[in-house]
Amino acid sequence: MKNKLFCLFLALTLFSTLSYAARPHKRAADSDSDSSSADSVSSKSDGSTQQYGGYNSSDLGKAKNFYLSGKLDKAELILNEILLANPDFTEALELKNKILIVKEKLYVFKRDTAEDYMIESERSLRDGNFYEGLLYYRRAVDLMPEIYDAQKYNNIIGELNAQSLKYRGADRKDFLQSVESFQSGDFKKAKSIVDALSYKYAHLNAYRGLMQYFMSEYPNNDRVKEYYKQALSDFKKGRYENARIELDYAQSMNRKNPEVALLSEQINLELQ
Repeated sequence: MKNKLFCLFLALTLFSTLSYAARPHKRAADSDSDSSSADSVSSKSDGSTQQYGGYNSSDLGKAKNFYLSGKLDKAELILNEILLANPDFTEALELKNKILIVKEKLYVFKRDTAEDYMIESERSLRDGNFYEGLLYYRRAVDLMPEIYDAQKYNNIIGELNAQSLKYRGADRKDFLQSVESFQSGDFKKAKSIVDALSYKYAHLNAYRGLMQYFMSEYPNNDRVKEYYKQALSDFKKGRYENARIELDYAQSMNRKNPEVALLSEQINLELQ
């Protein structure tokens, strides 16, 4: 009898031990969870990964890099998503405000410059100068695509084709090619064709000087790019005064360059 009672006691002890081991220890688990959560918050509060309503500082950094590189639309897209999650995020709001200011000024620049190009285009076309007429028309449309008028452009091309009938055989194709090359900015090719045709058609001699003049854009554009790159580098490093000086050189050579105009407005904001 004693043996039976002893065996029953052992069975009950073993059962209790196994039940306790299998039981989920809620407070301990909760404690571990809280600790894990705290670690997560701590890591997200680090300077490079601080979170703002679902977005962290690396997202803001991407937006800043896009802004500094002149990619305003990409920067604004990221900022819109950040501000949707956290409308009171001060740094994002300040950058978004800068973008809105710069975009408005850039729009005015493009609009005014495109209007100037259109005026020059119409003046040249009235004089029968299809080279400058189509070049300026294209530059205007490149700046403001919405001003493109298909009917107007087709009328210009119709008049050009009519003028080309004065050239014989393959010369007609060469003349049209010279106009196309000039319009696309390949002044060297256009000049080569015009030089050859001018021996047969004396009136084209008047355009040889024009070709030479526009060919000077090649070295000027290279210099503009150099000054622009240096100004952009200084701007990204926060050297705004140096950036202003470098960009002034670029603007003195080409005041109608949209990249230069954009960077100029960005620098002006920082110098205010």
